[in-house]
Amino acid sequence: MHSEDSGPQLPIAPPLVPLTALILAIVLDWLPLRFMAGPVGFNLQVIAGVVLLLVGIWLDTSAVRLFFREGTNPMPTQPALKVVTTGPYRFTRNPMYLGMVAILLGLSLIFSLEWGVIFTPIVWIIMDRVIVLREEAYLNRKFGPHYQALLTQTRRWL
Repeated sequence: MHSEDSGPQLPIAPPLVPLTALILAIVLDWLPLRFMAGPVGFNLQVIAGVVLLLVGIWLDTSAVRLFFREGTNPMPTQPALKVVTTGPYRFTRNPMYLGMVAILLGLSLIFSLEWGVIFTPIVWIIMDRVIVLREEAYLNRKFGPHYQALLTQTRRWL
């Protein structure tokens, strides 16, 4: 069992998961797999991508700003100093991770990266099973009933 002061002991920095998927999608884009329209102007696919990108950026930046304002660490590899329950945390317990997933899908739609679309649910599952479960166990150990109250009030993702 890990000490609360050592953080959640994540096996990988969470932003590396969607970033790796995006880089891999760009590399694999050279393969002849096509099920989306190419980037040919401002179509519905691009509009959806822009909306997802903007929502993802908003989720990430508002959550990070809120952590700084509340006096806790936004980096999940560092110890949590308090449970944040305001801002986007009223709707999702993981706005930063949800934002990362939305950014990956948004960029994939904007630039017609089929592999990025394919990787998005895989990234979501990895974030949920590898990152979020460890963080939740850590926060539960560290904050007990205060964190358990958040678990009953706010959904993990959406």
